Amino acid sequence: MSHQLEALREYLDQYYKAEEWPTLLAQAEEWSAAKPLEGLRILDATPLFRNTLAKHYALMAGGAQVYVPQVSKMPTDPAVFARLEEFGIGVAHKGDNFFDIVLDCSGQFSRLTPKLGFAELTRSGVKRYEHAPARPVFVADSGRIKRIETALGTGESLFRALQKLGHGEFKGRRILVVGYGKVGRGIVLYAAKHGMKVTVSDVEDVGHELPDGVAFVDANDTEGFNAAASRAWCLVTATGVAGALRRRLQATTLATSSVMLANMGVEDEFGAEIPEARVLNKKRPLNFILEEPTSMRYIETTMALHNACALELLTPDLPHRCMTPPQDVEDKLLQIAEARGVIGADIRTLLTEFK
Repeated sequence: MSHQLEALREYLDQYYKAEEWPTLLAQAEEWSAAKPLEGLRILDATPLFRNTLAKHYALMAGGAQVYVPQVSKMPTDPAVFARLEEFGIGVAHKGDNFFDIVLDCSGQFSRLTPKLGFAELTRSGVKRYEHAPARPVFVADSGRIKRIETALGTGESLFRALQKLGHGEFKGRRILVVGYGKVGRGIVLYAAKHGMKVTVSDVEDVGHELPDGVAFVDANDTEGFNAAASRAWCLVTATGVAGALRRRLQATTLATSSVMLANMGVEDEFGAEIPEARVLNKKRPLNFILEEPTSMRYIETTMALHNACALELLTPDLPHRCMTPPQDVEDKLLQIAEARGVIGADIRTLLTEFK
């Protein structure tokens, strides 16, 4: 193990117990012996925070030279970026196109031509790869593991962010959750845990899927939607669709209501009609105001899956299209997370309830 890799492990051990990142540790242990990524140059565009370094640790243990983009659309912790050289992590500059593998996020680097291919972290980035992709693309978001991050982690982090802003009194307050995919379900789960009065809005009729006590309003019913928004203490978007509330959320509603607006998707889901200043964190995902936007325990299995997709790209003659990670790869990581992780019981519950 190199001095820089040892230094990185010592740094991570200061902040995380082994049971908080069991799959990445298992991955690093296995790969440090086999070196399956030896000599490969990997660009990793995952939002850069302290826990992202654990992802890089596993890749480097496997023999990869890891690079982080100097310029990224994703939020970055400047303090973490400043320590990359110390840990042997490179910085990729605009125009660099020498990578073997790109581990992308939101399709930022879909125009590059890596030798082996891509792994995309988010559902929102898939659209940039769907039409004639230049290389094979594995989509980490299409598997079951992403539910741990999106349903458990994102839901939990929304309320941590609200608490950080001084809005920590949740019980009895009304929240309108727009979008009932993985992220929306997680927000609803945690809102209910906090004793809130929850309403879900979606363009599809998901009323029959909602937990007991959660109301539903059709997002296509402009009058009903705005009435629900005007009564809410907080409206949070979780659709994953840019401009999802365009022509739905009316200016008159905002003028007559003190409702807080928050976005938990990568895209601007409010649209240009709603000014940045009216939305918490200027329309960016609210959890990105936190030092750790998603807690290590909730995101590490997703990062391990993203890493594992790099290994799958070594398979010869892969088709140039978007693909779901192999089920056996996910099964292996889930078994480790359930058996060794601090949230093992929560994972079992999640995968049972959100099929």
